[in-house]
Amino acid sequence: MSDMHNLKNSESIDMESVLERVGGDESFLQELLDIYIEDFMEKYALLEQAIAGGDFNNIKEIGHSLKGASGNLSLTYLHETAYRIELSGKENNIDQAKLMLVRLKEEFIKLKDLLPLEKRQIIEQKMPSMK
Repeated sequence: MSDMHNLKNSESIDMESVLERVGGDESFLQELLDIYIEDFMEKYALLEQAIAGGDFNNIKEIGHSLKGASGNLSLTYLHETAYRIELSGKENNIDQAKLMLVRLKEEFIKLKDLLPLEKRQIIEQKMPSMK
């Protein structure tokens, strides 16, 4: 069973439409996911800092960036959560930003858990909080 099979069957991920956009090339899609995951981990750490410091401009910008990346990959719930993070930055709503950070982590863990064991372990080594 391919790794993409697990992704295709996830309720929160519309990999069928993404695969269609990349011409059915599963290896290219896996490369895109790898890039997304690296970017996500970097931005998640920056988002934690922005929320801790009450930096609403960065909260908004990071949310916007995550929204675009997750939307491009049809990561539906991650896209929605990133949108709400962006909105919390625009509205200076730190409580909403904190809540969405928790949700963002939960949604990312769902995505991570669909990946091959080797990739999950790499993520968990880089971000122990993502176990």
